[in-house]
Amino acid sequence: MTRQFFTSRRRFLKATAAAAGAMALGGALTSAVRAESTPAGFNGALFDAAPVPQNKMSAALAPVTNTIALHSPHLVKEVAPGTNVTLWTYEGSTPGPLFHLMEGEPVNFTLENTSGVMPHSIDFHAALLPWDLYYQSVAPGEKASFTWTPKFPGIFMYHCGTPPVLMHIANGMLGALVVEPKAGWPEKADREYILVQHEYYLTDPDANGVRQGDFAKMTAARPDLVVFNGYANQYKDDPLVANPGELVRIHVCNAGPTFFSAFHVIGTLFVAAYADGNPANKQVGMQTVTIPPGGGYTVEVRIPDEGLYPFVTHSFAYTGLGATGVIKVGNPKASAATMQH
Repeated sequence: MTRQFFTSRRRFLKATAAAAGAMALGGALTSAVRAESTPAGFNGALFDAAPVPQNKMSAALAPVTNTIALHSPHLVKEVAPGTNVTLWTYEGSTPGPLFHLMEGEPVNFTLENTSGVMPHSIDFHAALLPWDLYYQSVAPGEKASFTWTPKFPGIFMYHCGTPPVLMHIANGMLGALVVEPKAGWPEKADREYILVQHEYYLTDPDANGVRQGDFAKMTAARPDLVVFNGYANQYKDDPLVANPGELVRIHVCNAGPTFFSAFHVIGTLFVAAYADGNPANKQVGMQTVTIPPGGGYTVEVRIPDEGLYPFVTHSFAYTGLGATGVIKVGNPKASAATMQH
């Protein structure tokens, strides 16, 4: 494996000291992040004149790639209806891109810190790499590159590891990747999806209607939203789809940062479930799978009957905070829009 870090010690230390000082001053960090995410020429009415982009994404598994190139902008996006938040992101979304890699094939990685305000970094749960050499913080305006090879198949989290890690993850610097088994799966799926469950901890909106991450709520484990793939209940209105009898494989990553996921699909059982998404860890006939923060599971369903099949975290104190979606099988007449849990 190879690595290159395009940064200077002086610039890194300067950026780290600035971020640490802002944290110590409490509201100063929030102000700095708000300034970074505010477009030039902002006059306080921008959010009335132009809609904030929704932080939604497709759950379909992407084609296999050998390149991961990430930037780290801070920007404002909507994470639930009427809820605009300053997110710390990889590639402008939370989660960051949902990658699909191949077991045993080298991956070329680059992180360019485009936040403008603080150091950021990377931690690949799928990689076997020394932390002190590969996962160190990258200063604003700098970049780091290295090549690594995934040795195990599965569904894995990646995230920023810059302290305080809780703050960076909860503010949005998280993502997931699927490492395809080189020997393949026992059976080819008709459809494959990837879901990342994670939490938002938010302040009250400011004068412009924008919320920030609330570190006090993070440390107290009091989330405002628990969601799949960045936006509350997005797969109720835009369900995952399948036809009756198809094998559907869903890769589920729990990015936390704090709560366990109890992933469950209402109306069916998992014909197979694989802890951490590894085919060697097969279980059969599971009703609910427990996924720790930083862990994953791959589940398979084969649903014979047309209809709507909600998926949730069965930790129901958090289901109603946005962790609900639907698998739409066939063309049922019912709508999931009014579904509540």
